[in-house]
Amino acid sequence: MKALFRSLSRARRKRGFHPFGAGFSGRLSPSAGAAAGAGALGEEREVLVRLSRALGLPEWLPDPCGLAIRVPDAYGSGCHQDLLMVSSARPPGGRHALLPSRGFCDLPYSTVLPYRLRGETVLLGARARAPRPGPKLAELREREVGGLEFELEVAGLRGGWKPLARLSLGERLPPAQTERLGFDPTHTGGGLELVGLLNRLRGPAYRASQEGRAAAYAEAKSD
Repeated sequence: MKALFRSLSRARRKRGFHPFGAGFSGRLSPSAGAAAGAGALGEEREVLVRLSRALGLPEWLPDPCGLAIRVPDAYGSGCHQDLLMVSSARPPGGRHALLPSRGFCDLPYSTVLPYRLRGETVLLGARARAPRPGPKLAELREREVGGLEFELEVAGLRGGWKPLARLSLGERLPPAQTERLGFDPTHTGGGLELVGLLNRLRGPAYRASQEGRAAAYAEAKSD
């Protein structure tokens, strides 16, 4: 898997998946009655956000949309909290599916793979507080301020979603800074832990993708 992700990113000279995105500063604010114990994700925090299309298809085609959040230095210098979600569904069975979306407010988001929180197996998710389907990527890249809000939520493998925090998007990040954001699902802490074999494979895959991009950039500079 590592070789696949490294080769794909090197060939595309971008992320193998979610190659095109827009970055924003943001702010997390705890929701009223928020579920406790989700580390930095349930606190008042300044964050970095990247919205992206998973396959990089033309804008007129539906594509799974990604919502990635970083709480910088959440657990000490250089120890970030990253949360990566993709357009999905709210019912229990659908929470593990990647679904094509028409815009960034079209479908709810889910981590798809589980975490362990306070001894319980959970999924984290988000839903936009705006009309569907929401803006497409080209429009977001033209905005100086994101202007979108999302409600972060947590749910068990069964049962309903509970509020966690509200995410508000602020100023758009420079494209170069957005490209340098190397999100990694293994960047987590504060009692929030990844669960299962697939999650253990994700860290090496993401790092291999970053290595492939770095190699492509080095080749481009030497040309």
